[in-house]
Amino acid sequence: MSEDERYRTSTQYRLWSYSPDSLLALRSTTNRIAAERVREAVRRLREARALSSADTSEVENGQSTSAIPEGEVDCLTVDEELKLVAFYCRQTIQLGDHLKVPTEVKATAIQYIKRFYITNSLMTYHPADILKTALFFATKTENHYFRLTKFADAIGKTKPEDVLASEFLLTQGLRFTFDVRHPFRALEGAVMELQALSKGDIPPFHGAGAVIEARPHNMERRVKNAHGKAREYLKSSALLTDAYFHFTPSQIMMAALMIADKELTEWYIKCKFSAAAGGLQQKVLATLEKCATMLKEVDTSSEPSTTERKELKALAKKLNKCRNPEKMDLVGLQRAKREGEESVDEKIVKKRKLEREQSAKEGEDLFGPAIKK
Repeated sequence: MSEDERYRTSTQYRLWSYSPDSLLALRSTTNRIAAERVREAVRRLREARALSSADTSEVENGQSTSAIPEGEVDCLTVDEELKLVAFYCRQTIQLGDHLKVPTEVKATAIQYIKRFYITNSLMTYHPADILKTALFFATKTENHYFRLTKFADAIGKTKPEDVLASEFLLTQGLRFTFDVRHPFRALEGAVMELQALSKGDIPPFHGAGAVIEARPHNMERRVKNAHGKAREYLKSSALLTDAYFHFTPSQIMMAALMIADKELTEWYIKCKFSAAAGGLQQKVLATLEKCATMLKEVDTSSEPSTTERKELKALAKKLNKCRNPEKMDLVGLQRAKREGEESVDEKIVKKRKLEREQSAKEGEDLFGPAIKK
């Protein structure tokens, strides 16, 4: 089985690969449904408040009246949600740096967040809650062990139950799939091969002798420089764009190399194809150009500009006014669900006890009372 065939069997390809149009359609549907649910939840709370006093309303509904926006609810658009998701992905990178976790852990956590918000809206579940759980999940997936209590303490102002509150929600949103294929290892393999080609340590591919002879000048130095630049794109731009949804890990890797050194990358690709495969080579190059264009949309510094910061601040305020008031307290909802399940279990135990007692009584009625000695 080739590497390409193996990738096509992965959940990343089967469940999380989209065309740009299909991804936009999914996000638009999610946004529309969430907006409708927010307005409906607000309407229910307003009706409940109108039927009782403010204090009684707060006790019975478990919501503060301040959580209910006045007037028509102005919900986020799809583009506004995407901007906020990108911001919280940057926050995840910073949190990962604070916790000193490997790059793979941060990258996996960001993909969890981006996947979750395809079918869930920020107006329903706030990303500040989801990102902690996503990062904790990523430490498990990437075999970077972190005790829950230590993880919560390291974040600060966070309890273990805050991290676990959205555990099942995130698992559902990820469709119970946790595998994420990254382009980091592919980059290291390509760089090793380029270094070997530059030194002549490996023979040229069949029919590629002329291409090998036309290798770029100062190749060893250029490979080293391209390696560093490409890795920066993979650690930032690739994570903050939709590249993982539209391209394979190897395509993302080659696109990052193309941005770092286009001449070197095109020469490397020519080494992989025979002269008769010119059409296929052009098709590959066109795909890589599309991916490279997407990666260049986000600067590798991953820091928003002053204008972007102002816009994000305004969007954060807007989000606070259009959140679903019934889904704000994830810890409280989880606790209520757990207590409800416990009460159901108690009812089942009592029911079984009554059934046993009833069965014993019916046995006595059938055969008469026990004989006294």
